[in-house]
Amino acid sequence: MPGVLGAFLAGAWPATAEDFTFASWNIANLHHETGVPLREGSLPREDVDYERLAAVANELDADIIGLQEIGSLAALERIFSPDAYHLVMSDRYQVGDEEKPPEERDIFTAVALSREAFPDLPSIETVSAFSIQHIDLNQALDAPDIRPTRSAIHVQFELEGEQVSFLNVHLKSSCHQYPLRDVEDQNFFNQQSFGSRFDCRTLKAQLAILENWIEVQHALGVRVVVAGDFNRRLNIAYRNPTRYEDFWAELNDGQPGNFMLRKGPEGRDNVCWPSHEDRFDEHIDLIVSDTEFLARFATASFDKVGLGFDEAPEYAGRARQRLSDHCPVRLVVGG
Repeated sequence: MPGVLGAFLAGAWPATAEDFTFASWNIANLHHETGVPLREGSLPREDVDYERLAAVANELDADIIGLQEIGSLAALERIFSPDAYHLVMSDRYQVGDEEKPPEERDIFTAVALSREAFPDLPSIETVSAFSIQHIDLNQALDAPDIRPTRSAIHVQFELEGEQVSFLNVHLKSSCHQYPLRDVEDQNFFNQQSFGSRFDCRTLKAQLAILENWIEVQHALGVRVVVAGDFNRRLNIAYRNPTRYEDFWAELNDGQPGNFMLRKGPEGRDNVCWPSHEDRFDEHIDLIVSDTEFLARFATASFDKVGLGFDEAPEYAGRARQRLSDHCPVRLVVGG
């Protein structure tokens, strides 16, 4: 079974749309070894954690899943059975990366495709354009910090007579809601240098790449579904009505030709760790699709799936990352 792909595979298996489910899930530093953290600062998992994550994957019951923060193919196989899913890592991952010292390990994007929906692998490619060089300042060392961001994965297949491009993204973190149209260089209140300016510029660059990618697919007559960890609060509502979420405003600007997108889940997150003391209530894991594609189906609904164990003492505080501090999101189309 192919595990790492960097170029298109020939052919695209035609899936059907009887409640076809797209999904995305960031599984937070997923390593394959029980009791061993993937990276410095991450948490080790016990066997019971892997069992519970596998139960969530089973409940998700998705046909195609974009995955983020995956350490290796072996780690994925602890959550998604290879008998039930094709599992494909981005080509940023190389076999053996998971055996490096913790300070050298990394996280990668991946996809899982149901073998029932896809008896054969469709066309898959790693989109390296999203893996740009992030330039930052390491304050502790007073030195430049230059490292690549995550690449995306593109899966193209046929669904109900339409060519569909599914893109799994994991965009730059630490610019969840700061302005992008004019990135702030210094804090308005204390005139100090604004640390997140580096993160926001990198995210802004990725936004331009994403908008280009979506519009190219549309121009080619291909339907678009983008799923992943956007690391951006696209639903955020400000008390100041003159300020808007400029990432979403730029991406969904209605151009060219009144081309419009829809995102979900909308509103606030009341599902993921609903009573946990350190929870976030803004969605950053989302799915975006073009409205014309969704209008073809009798139903098209977005939701988020909780992990359970919200008040379990073993997951108190930061220990929730033994499962994940992200919950999966779904888009289900049918009819």
